Amino acid sequence: MRLDYKYLVAELTSRFEPANQANMYKAQMNSLFRKQGQTLPELAQEIKRITRLAYPTAPIDIRDQLAKDCFIRAVNDTKIQLTLFNREPKTIGDCVRVGVEYEAFVVDQKRLTNTKPAIRMQHDTPFEQIDDEDNILGQIAKMSHQLDDMAKFQKSNDYSGVTCFYCGIKGHMKKTCRKYQNDRQNNTVQYRSSPNTQQRFNYGSQYTQGTQTDRQGN
Repeated sequence: MRLDYKYLVAELTSRFEPANQANMYKAQMNSLFRKQGQTLPELAQEIKRITRLAYPTAPIDIRDQLAKDCFIRAVNDTKIQLTLFNREPKTIGDCVRVGVEYEAFVVDQKRLTNTKPAIRMQHDTPFEQIDDEDNILGQIAKMSHQLDDMAKFQKSNDYSGVTCFYCGIKGHMKKTCRKYQNDRQNNTVQYRSSPNTQQRFNYGSQYTQGTQTDRQGN
């Protein structure tokens, strides 16, 4: 076993010097993806550390460009990646800012969706329900029209001042008279004689009698 100083320095250098492990860190950059529960700032810090180790002698602007590209790929979220593509961030710091803004927007939208009160209203008719608050005014107007139509219908069918021609009772007409319907079924229909009917009958009788008298005189 060689224990001289030069051998020890060479072994330590080959093992721990970043320049000799650049390929290993480059491979880590290519296989790096965002871990579950990892925040975007944490992912950015990890990428910047590995980038410094993978390219120790590269200029800062080159390392930052490589770190930015690695970050966009490592996010592994197509919606965030599309947002970054549209915003065209210059540095990895810009990527983190855009990504955090997007995630905050998504969380806020989910919160609003989950806490939005569901409006459910029973209509006069049992099969209609209002699930969307934007339709409430329209449904109220529709209900108002239906109530108006119902009032007109009830008014047109008000027979409180009408006397039945058949039975002489107020409040209905002959076509809805129960006595008339029962008498029709039993073939016992008998029309009552009203004053107008009696006058017409008397007038007809007088006319008939007068005609017969004239004939006899002739």
